[in-house]
Amino acid sequence: MKRTFLAIPITVGIEYPALVQRLQNNLEHERRNINWCKTNQIHLTLKFVGDTPDQDVPKIIEACQQVAKRHQPFTMDFNRTGIFGSNHSPRVLWLGMKDEPKALYDLEEDVLDAFDSLGYLRDRQNFVPHLTVCRIKTLVDKPFFQQVYQGIEQKTYLHTDVKEIVYLQSFLQPTGAFYKPLKRIPLGESK
Repeated sequence: MKRTFLAIPITVGIEYPALVQRLQNNLEHERRNINWCKTNQIHLTLKFVGDTPDQDVPKIIEACQQVAKRHQPFTMDFNRTGIFGSNHSPRVLWLGMKDEPKALYDLEEDVLDAFDSLGYLRDRQNFVPHLTVCRIKTLVDKPFFQQVYQGIEQKTYLHTDVKEIVYLQSFLQPTGAFYKPLKRIPLGESK
């Protein structure tokens, strides 16, 4: 049994790590309450599968290859921040896009259809394309967090060329999750 998911890998660049470092510095007093995602492991999840029997992995890879053939590469600009939860009780700080490409939604819908056909049914949540910056347990100083959050400049922190999707295995450890690619699948190609 493997814990798996399908994602778009993200090339980090310079601006995004600088943003995270500034936020960590400003919120140093919250270090025990905020789990920062490792900048070298960021990805945009298309489908979280969860516990996956080993015998299903080849079928999932084949389905993902069929999906990938039908989609051409595209670009994404991550240029806005948001929170999940509420202003009073934020749970996740994320980086998203002002103008989400239609190609992304077409790919995600095709992926969900393929997984549905394999018995891995879609959940009821709407697709909100985002990169998780950090997860928040609780906050010592909520007003200061809001001040820092509202002070984030809304600009492009990441530009990425989407040329592939990756089927990943997730390993949960006390220091956080790490991911092992099971298969990298190029978009718009037959292999």
